[in-house]
Amino acid sequence: MPSVKLYKTNLALEIFKRIDNKYFSKKEKTFGIAVSGGPDSMLLFSLLNKWTKDNKKKLKVFTFNHNLRRESLNEGYFVRTKCQAFGCEHIHINWDNIPQTRIMERARVARYFEITKKCKELGIKTLFLGHHADDIAETVSMRLLKNSSLEGLCPIYEIREIFDIKLFRPMLNIKKSEILKTNNQYNITFINDSSNNNTKYLRSRIRTYLNKNRKFKNNLIMASRLFCRIKYFNLKFIKINFQNYIQYNDKGFLVIKERLFKSFPKYMIIFFLKYSLTRIGNKFYAPNDKQLSNIYNKLLKREFFISSISGCIIEFTSKHLRICREYNDIKNTLITLEKKSSIKWDNRFHIINNTNNLIYINPLGFLLEHKKYKNVYKCEKKNIKSIPFKIRKTLPVIKNLEGCVYIPHLNISEPKFIKEGIEIQALAFYDKKYDNIVS
Repeated sequence: MPSVKLYKTNLALEIFKRIDNKYFSKKEKTFGIAVSGGPDSMLLFSLLNKWTKDNKKKLKVFTFNHNLRRESLNEGYFVRTKCQAFGCEHIHINWDNIPQTRIMERARVARYFEITKKCKELGIKTLFLGHHADDIAETVSMRLLKNSSLEGLCPIYEIREIFDIKLFRPMLNIKKSEILKTNNQYNITFINDSSNNNTKYLRSRIRTYLNKNRKFKNNLIMASRLFCRIKYFNLKFIKINFQNYIQYNDKGFLVIKERLFKSFPKYMIIFFLKYSLTRIGNKFYAPNDKQLSNIYNKLLKREFFISSISGCIIEFTSKHLRICREYNDIKNTLITLEKKSSIKWDNRFHIINNTNNLIYINPLGFLLEHKKYKNVYKCEKKNIKSIPFKIRKTLPVIKNLEGCVYIPHLNISEPKFIKEGIEIQALAFYDKKYDNIVS
């Protein structure tokens, strides 16, 4: 167990203060933390264990095995042992569906997706992560090597909301050297990931270089904070000044007036397109700048087009640009919603089940692939024709245990479906409290 003196250090007091200053630290009763067993997450785990006990909160600890390294199983056992010593619940998650391509990128997304999914099941709204200042410098370096845009130079946020869970990183102002010094001084044991020193990985080579050039590393950290502030004010400006040019329809699609593209500079348009496509496409990563630059050039030339990008269909006509969800990206989606509960469905609709029955939610296109539902679908032709087909297919359909359907946006309901108690609301376009920006 760590020394009691640890909790009185400047490092510990700074982290406790950062946690206490957040409104959710008082309101929420249970928190999660992702722990790899490394020095960063083990230090945060030790401090968060103390904070939760002092404040009569509960802490649940998550480990995620990517099944990409032999050592990862032992790291899970190590964290479980520490959880037993601290009296915390340990949840271990295995990643079994390993892809053949883009493994590292997909592994990262899978880690967040699976852990946040479990957080929702356990009623956890905030997940703590152990990222620190050196992580910012390393990520900025990698982005610079890839000719990143402004957004890429603000790579890690203290608070970010993904998959409806807040990710909170209270150690972003703390350097790795401080973490290691504290661990050694107060007997906080940890496991070293051997891949961190493997020079076949770009991040490992960058880490070695930055450790030898500390002044440069510090400058990168300070520069990133500046870029984050610029990005924050950029988004704030867009929220205020773009509102007269855009309309987010209650059917979950966006219409942008052509005048917008000639009224503001290119970098703002690209920034806004990234936000829009990521938001509507419900994606973890934004499309790359080259794709968006090509779209921007077509818009300026008034070249009419329709294309698929980032889980969306983007279409430019004579007067406007329309961005809607791509059906093929959600066609196999089936969501189960328990009684007396709610969900943000596909990041477009808030669906509330106030009934005492279990319900299932599919996109409408799935329904159209089954003959037995076609007559139900055709009974309200007036409502159907008012919505373009490509948008129609992506609207939610609600089914009960008997297989009876309710299509809220088309006002279609089978006689045996009791729709009272089912509510559906379109999420506001700028729905998230945390737009991936530091405040």
